[in-house]
Amino acid sequence: MASALSASAAASAQGLPAPLFLPELVLPRQTVEASPYPIELKSGPPRAPISEFKYEFKGQLKSLDQYLSEAKVRAFLVLKDGKIVHEYNRFPYTRRSLHQSWSIGKQVLSALVGVAIAEGAIRSVDDRMDAYDPSLAVNGFAGVTFKQALQMSSGIGYDEEADRFKLFMDVITDYYTLGQSGKDLSEKTYDVGLQASFAPGSRYQYASINSQAIGRALEKAVGMPYQAYLQSRLWQRMATPDDAKVLVDRKKNAFTLCCLYATTRSYAMFGLLYARGGLLHGQQLLPAEWVRRSTRLDGDPGNWSNVPRDGNELGLYGFGYHWWTLAGERGDFSALGVFGQAIHVLPRQDVVIVRMSGDFDTPGAHAEENVIMGRALADHLSAP
Repeated sequence: MASALSASAAASAQGLPAPLFLPELVLPRQTVEASPYPIELKSGPPRAPISEFKYEFKGQLKSLDQYLSEAKVRAFLVLKDGKIVHEYNRFPYTRRSLHQSWSIGKQVLSALVGVAIAEGAIRSVDDRMDAYDPSLAVNGFAGVTFKQALQMSSGIGYDEEADRFKLFMDVITDYYTLGQSGKDLSEKTYDVGLQASFAPGSRYQYASINSQAIGRALEKAVGMPYQAYLQSRLWQRMATPDDAKVLVDRKKNAFTLCCLYATTRSYAMFGLLYARGGLLHGQQLLPAEWVRRSTRLDGDPGNWSNVPRDGNELGLYGFGYHWWTLAGERGDFSALGVFGQAIHVLPRQDVVIVRMSGDFDTPGAHAEENVIMGRALADHLSAP
């Protein structure tokens, strides 16, 4: 607890609520075990040297080293044709370091919903979540489908900044007071105060509580804790050589809105799974159709062009089944975390780019540049 308090003090000096940014210091984590039959990613020289790579952003020609420095990147890994062609770890991080996913955990959750549908535990993405978890019928999640929650169109009234921060604070308080104060994750998800603010499916509104509701319904559908399902149905099937960890509350409920801790190589393997349409190591781990629908705009909500967004990113991002779709004809897409975490997947060029950053000063910063740099790097690596 002392280390958590000192971290909190240091963060407070910068105006940051430390427990929110370093929740692993104040809440427990559970291990997701690596495969007993691991497959290591192989390395290979790039077709074009990375040292020669340059890209243009806002009229400035930049190098990869410049990008890594400005974006406060802790670890960076590039796969081309399934092989590691570039790997960078800023001291003291190593290839075995576990990096907080933040909202990349949402894309992992989406994959597990796809697995559950393929296995028949969930009949359809259009099923109501409260059909699997009746406790969700007590609030604004009543009648909301998996698809609506995955597309962030549940209609739930939720302030992403204020309410997400309060969720963390309530869970931390519950943990340290042994339930005498605060709320655990189940209580937060089933809170009767969570009410609908618009009709489900009518429009997009990003709300992380959707991911907690999906996680609870998924657990009820498959009959096991989220972290156990993640381990048996995804992590070990991907043959990852490295353990991961999942942040949990006092009752061992998993954070499914965020907070997976994994190596860059594990994140890269997850990206490769999606780059190859759910196929990895010769095994179809995810239905190709699920991958396709997850990473594209699947119908509404809706008229995505009418959704208010940051002006710098207007027209760049769309939203699929918890995945960020990208504008243009490339067919690429991204998993994103709030403080500079990203898995950029470019299937047509068989490129996966993993970036783990710690830019607490400007949340969401470099998102536009990350896409431009990633596309330019994929072109560089794919040049004849």
